[in-house]
Amino acid sequence: MTTPTAARHIVNFITGNANKLGEVKAILEPAIQVDSKKLNLLEIQGTLEEVTLDKCRRAADLVGTSC
Repeated sequence: MTTPTAARHIVNFITGNANKLGEVKAILEPAIQVDSKKLNLLEIQGTLEEVTLDKCRRAADLVGTSC
């Protein structure tokens, strides 16, 4: 008989900064699995919200997930 396991949440953290990644993992894991990807993304000019949404959409397209 197999023991059921709880669904585990996974986030893709897009950064090339090892210190940022370590901080996020220290906060979220083990409750949330943190997968990291290093991507060079174009950064548009605009408001904080516009820049954030654009980078999220670009990263999601490259990683194959949703924003």
